[in-house]
Amino acid sequence: MVIVFGKIKDGQEVKKSAQKVICPLCRQEILIGVEFSIIKQFNSGIQIPHVHLHGNPLHAVICYMNSELKLINIGVIKSIEISRDAETFSQLMKKWTNPY
Repeated sequence: MVIVFGKIKDGQEVKKSAQKVICPLCRQEILIGVEFSIIKQFNSGIQIPHVHLHGNPLHAVICYMNSELKLINIGVIKSIEISRDAETFSQLMKKWTNPY
């Protein structure tokens, strides 16, 4: 169960779990889940990019999936820059408290 915009919802109503991937850098197992609202924006011919931040030092796995969320390619991003402004901080906190 997750809290979404103040309402309790089942996580399956909010995101579709794609699959587990292993980070090529740190070997951490990561469950990839993409929000339904994002999936709806892509048609069958376009790859869906998904980024998962994790680790120490901070890095990311970038996964490219098809519209059925089947993994096409995976990569590691070591170079991460985060804007230091109020809007970005607000959005990060919003995503942190509701990762779906």
